[in-house]
Amino acid sequence: MADIGKRGRASIQPREFFRFFFEPFVAPKRPLSDPACWPIQKHQRAKAMDMAKTSNDLIEGGGGFGDPVTPFTSGRPFKQSAPVASPPGPTGSQRFAAAIEQARHSMSLAPWMQYSANPEQEEAAAERQLKHQIAAALDQGFVLHDPCFPEFSRLDKHNQFGLVNPDNLYFLASIDTPGTYVIHGKRGTSADLQIQVGAGEPGFEVDLTSPIPVSELDLSALSVKRNGEFTIIISDTKPCDLKRGENWLCNTKKDLRANSILIRESLMDWDTETGGTWRIERVDTIGQPNPLPTPALVNQQYDRAANYLTGSTKGWIKFVEQLRVNLPANHISPPRETGQGLPGQYNSAGHFRMSPDTAVLITVEESDARYQGIQLGDLWFNALDFRRRQTSLTTKQAYQSEDGKYRFVISAKDPGFENWLDPAGASTAFVFMRWQGIPHAPGEEPKAPNAPERQVLTLDQLAERLKGEPDFTPEQRKAQLAARHASALRIPRGFS
Repeated sequence: MADIGKRGRASIQPREFFRFFFEPFVAPKRPLSDPACWPIQKHQRAKAMDMAKTSNDLIEGGGGFGDPVTPFTSGRPFKQSAPVASPPGPTGSQRFAAAIEQARHSMSLAPWMQYSANPEQEEAAAERQLKHQIAAALDQGFVLHDPCFPEFSRLDKHNQFGLVNPDNLYFLASIDTPGTYVIHGKRGTSADLQIQVGAGEPGFEVDLTSPIPVSELDLSALSVKRNGEFTIIISDTKPCDLKRGENWLCNTKKDLRANSILIRESLMDWDTETGGTWRIERVDTIGQPNPLPTPALVNQQYDRAANYLTGSTKGWIKFVEQLRVNLPANHISPPRETGQGLPGQYNSAGHFRMSPDTAVLITVEESDARYQGIQLGDLWFNALDFRRRQTSLTTKQAYQSEDGKYRFVISAKDPGFENWLDPAGASTAFVFMRWQGIPHAPGEEPKAPNAPERQVLTLDQLAERLKGEPDFTPEQRKAQLAARHASALRIPRGFS
């Protein structure tokens, strides 16, 4: 985030400092989003000033983490073997440490942190989200930094930069255009599969964007050999001799130049479905050893991680506040296309205040999509623990009522109903529903699923509403969670 780096070299006065951090998040429609309305305590202000002074002192001593020695751009690969003089002042790791404190400070000033009914819970969630952002930033700096020698990074609950889907296996890699790459894969049995080549630097700027799709390949279009193996060639020109099991994705589209690959494998049944295997190579570096690290290179990697950390942290705060403004509380939106984030996907979203004596009942119809699921997150758009708690369900995992519909209950207390979604202590639960792989004729847009229904009920009203549904005992819940835990461990998700 170039803006932050430039400011980091100058001393930020208190008034300018709070204006700099608050202004992007002010939502004119919401009085509580006005900084004047946030009940910030004096000790919080003093702590924030101390944190800001410490971060700025560190940043002023060197090049600033927003200004790497050799700026990384997706259009120019890292020249790892070229000698670069080490910058004076703090090392890259020290600048990254300063970035952590700046990110923590940004999170402490998030609007919902100031007026939350459960500040201790929100503080814990914020620190957990900061850990996720740090892990994702280090991946960006040290795994995804070099398109000359690419490798796939696994995205999971512990390095998420958004509401990571519990049912997805994610793989990310950096590429460069021009450049020719080959992905070697073996098909698993996932219900859906999406391979997307994208452009842009999501997470490095305050205005978060998904990768802009340059080209994509889904399960219905993937060519696979009889043994399940396949290759995907990524280049600016289509090979003229593609054979069975060989696929092509273009890395250019008008003025766009691709710099990333994102693979999603979506599982409907954790017990029976499996993910595939993935390996990526750049054609002109096959068989070459990658250059040895130097102090200058490591500093550049830390600088890239610091840029990502500050940009993505502030970006997610802005993104979530916009969601809170645009989506009224205790409602769920009709299904809408996800757009450039994942072409062909429809989603429905909402946020609901949790209280001990109420529950949210969401009713949705079965669709013919290859993948359909529902998930809860917290105020940070964090995925909740989906290994030991039932915070998500697909329609394969869920109980289907006799009328063919699916009913999901979100409540702090177990209602004794099989399709209970546990908000895991969150004061506000984000609800996110997804439909992928909706059948449609070539050249036509998929038809949007029917809108889900929502009801906010007292526990007595809920019991009356579900009186025709079978009870689910505490013993059954314990067995259900044990089976969920075992399934999650069988599908590697980075939990061990």
